Amino acid sequence: MKRCIIVALTMVLAACSGSPGSIPVTQRTENSMLHAGGSSPISHVIVIIQENRTFDNMFHGFPGANTVNSAKGKDGKTYTLAPIPLEYKKLDPRHDHPQFLEDYDQGKDDGFNNEIVKYRMGSGCSDYLNHPSCWVFSNQQWVKQAIYSYVQPTDVQEYWTLAQQYALGDNAFASNNGPTYVAHQYLIAGESGHASEVPSAQPWGCDGPASETVELLAYGQANPPVFSKATGHEVPGPFPCFTYPTIANNLDGAGISWTYYVEAQNPGGNLNAFTSIQQIYKGPDWKNISSPDTNILKDISNGTLANVSWVMPSGSNSDHAGPASGNKGPSWVGSIANAIGQSKYWNSSAIIVMWDDWGGWYDHVHPPQYLAPHGAREGLGFRVPLIVISPYAKAGYISHQQHEIASTLRFIEETFGLGFIGNGSEAYADQRADGFNDMFNFSQRPRTYKPIPVKYDAHYFLTHPDRTPADDY
Repeated sequence: MKRCIIVALTMVLAACSGSPGSIPVTQRTENSMLHAGGSSPISHVIVIIQENRTFDNMFHGFPGANTVNSAKGKDGKTYTLAPIPLEYKKLDPRHDHPQFLEDYDQGKDDGFNNEIVKYRMGSGCSDYLNHPSCWVFSNQQWVKQAIYSYVQPTDVQEYWTLAQQYALGDNAFASNNGPTYVAHQYLIAGESGHASEVPSAQPWGCDGPASETVELLAYGQANPPVFSKATGHEVPGPFPCFTYPTIANNLDGAGISWTYYVEAQNPGGNLNAFTSIQQIYKGPDWKNISSPDTNILKDISNGTLANVSWVMPSGSNSDHAGPASGNKGPSWVGSIANAIGQSKYWNSSAIIVMWDDWGGWYDHVHPPQYLAPHGAREGLGFRVPLIVISPYAKAGYISHQQHEIASTLRFIEETFGLGFIGNGSEAYADQRADGFNDMFNFSQRPRTYKPIPVKYDAHYFLTHPDRTPADDY
């Protein structure tokens, strides 16, 4: 898909320049230059992705971080954020693109109390995804209140401990303004081929049934018009098996090893973003897909960790709310950090922990909106948590600078001296994103890792495999 070209640090092609909300040029800092071109002490990047939480929901009240205690809904009522357990089976808040539009409410960010429970179809609602008049909201007060919740700190103590010892980002966003499937495409490619929803069937991607399709976000207005042309409208799309380039192309070209760890359900499960990339799914790089996800712990122990690792969770380890909700995510992440920290890899590692999308939970920070070259706003989504764990991470640091899911791509590119995806010929999100540059100090001596207490350790995860899927949307 065509993207406007970011030519240099100070110049953008005329097609992008001067457009409100267009993709900004990211300035490289001294830190990013320090670790560009292979001069970094980092030779192992581990990207751990958890599921469906906002910063206000996961780090409410964290000292020094930007959180709030209450918010006004679209109904004019004030909602006080209330504690809930991490294992929350009562509700899985909606987090598709229409729910984003309702939550965002054309920039007022006050629609979270309107939880879409179904779509009205039939007469007058044939195009129900694009028309709020076809969205049926919950009228149950407990549902409205539940959206304005935060997880009890005692349930996520491992996350808080890691954030206190290393670096926490309170201004990081999802790269897309929709659900998990799209977020995971941005994680590996910096784009989604304009896909805006999860595919129509499972599994998602090239291994799905032949009838499977995925909606796309198009520029322009639905008929009748409701939102602006820049907001866009969703249209029927193709079979979700794409051929656009990913970071794997650049890693392979530079001889940088990589592994993508995915849930035990099957290696082509819903959280395997590469299943939607034809050249990976049907090519030799499929050998880099490792299942189950606990293989990351074995590879650390065996001394076979790749230069770049992506780690996807299984169901009860994912932090996802709803019927399959569990409480083991903090220990899952903590056990990986402990394994790296007590291995030969620690002094050469950076562990990036992020949550893929907002999951429908309330967050008070307004997400900037950027125009894709076709004119519609494909991101950013609402704020998500970010933790950076490394011997070179600033201790106890809270980053207020803007980051996003695609910042993981930028960090990998800068660490290993790679070019942008597509060799810079198209403006993928890795070009607008930063590389977490303010969160590191590469001139400091590497800090010794101090193991953190976990409720469930690596041995537990290796001996108690979780075969439940992490997400179905």
